[in-house]
Amino acid sequence: MKKRSWLVVSLFLTFVASCKVTNEVVTADKSKEQVVKPAEESLATLLTKKTNLINKVVFYNETKLAKGVNEYYLEYTSNKNLPMTLFLFRVDLKEKNIAIKPLTPNGKLTFDMQTIPDMLTTNAFEGYKAIAAVNSDFFNMSTGEPRGITVIDGMAVKSVTAATRAYFGITKTGNPIIGNMKVFPDQKNMILHSLGGFHRLIDGGKPVNQTDLSIHPRTAVGYTENKEVYFLVVDGRNPEYSNGLMLSELAEIFYALGIKEAVNLDGGGSTTFVTSNGASMMVKNKPSDGKPRKVANGWAICVKN
Repeated sequence: MKKRSWLVVSLFLTFVASCKVTNEVVTADKSKEQVVKPAEESLATLLTKKTNLINKVVFYNETKLAKGVNEYYLEYTSNKNLPMTLFLFRVDLKEKNIAIKPLTPNGKLTFDMQTIPDMLTTNAFEGYKAIAAVNSDFFNMSTGEPRGITVIDGMAVKSVTAATRAYFGITKTGNPIIGNMKVFPDQKNMILHSLGGFHRLIDGGKPVNQTDLSIHPRTAVGYTENKEVYFLVVDGRNPEYSNGLMLSELAEIFYALGIKEAVNLDGGGSTTFVTSNGASMMVKNKPSDGKPRKVANGWAICVKN
């Protein structure tokens, strides 16, 4: 009996020991489990949280056009209960296959006017294809002469403008840049491309105070410290569809996106937002003229062939 009792005790102790080992192994495995990070907030959620512009999101969609290039579409009712429609490109210039290039009428350096869709067919980008575009500078509607600084492939096509007008450009090292007539003499040797704009919206990461309270369709551009460029388009002058924004509201959007520098481009009937649907280019917004306007220049988002 004693031997049988000792045998039972021995078997019990062996079982307990094996359970302890099993528990230790399970605990060790749990410590190696991957931590799932929360998904990034959508642009719609971000702007709803960080601006006072959005009362209700009606529809939202985002599309990856290429590695480093995303397109965003947002319909919302404003804090004034007005319908609004916003378009945006985010371009990551850290991606070596992506470039932002200027569009000119018929691909020439002479002053003229042409719609952005037509410019995309007449401008050639060696080694690249355009996948999206927006309009850029204000211009003389009789002659097509742009109002702002214009540099194409390092050549200054127009180097004098009013001190109040800003420009957006790309440096010879591939970095985004925003400046004005005051700093252009110091920057001109480093600029590869630049096209004009007007009102500075964000300067050094802070919104710029605006005295112009008018509401219009808008085109604007800004960039982050991380070389991400944002082209923003907001439709307007169409009460049932989209009502336009003030400059201060544009700045509010850019500030919410963490933009370092931003400038307002030509808006109104010039505002044009174009993307590729694969076979051809398509105007996604509703220009307030009823069709794309002939303009002085624009920006193409390009990817290497």
